[in-house]
Amino acid sequence: MAKTKQPVPETDDEHNDVVILMLDKPRELRLGHKAMKRFSALTHKKITQMQDALEDYETLSTLIYTMLWAEDKTLSPGMVDDLIDDAGCRQEDPLTLGDIYDAVSRAITAAFGGDADEQANGENSGETAEESPTPAAGTGETV
Repeated sequence: MAKTKQPVPETDDEHNDVVILMLDKPRELRLGHKAMKRFSALTHKKITQMQDALEDYETLSTLIYTMLWAEDKTLSPGMVDDLIDDAGCRQEDPLTLGDIYDAVSRAITAAFGGDADEQANGENSGETAEESPTPAAGTGETV
């Protein structure tokens, strides 16, 4: 029986969990199940602590490695560090640490769904403006 070619589904950028990071070539940062398991095993951190990984560069480096490793199993942590260093030194369009931080943050947000800005502002929580708590004047605390 002949196989029929299945149509390629259209990509829905709103629900795409891949962030492209330009290193030696376009590399996929994807925080899937295997990447999360590997990250947890290497760092002994819980998944709920993943966003905190952005604040510690050693942990951030491990997170980048695990996301890239999901696509390319030949990579080692040292190779990923070299790719990041090399991308920062290239003549055209060098990669900054801010670019890396932004890409990893977007990959985490894509993996868990939603928009980071909306989540921070409570826009995805179903609250309306009338229901949202307001900060107490001058205290910085929500009442």
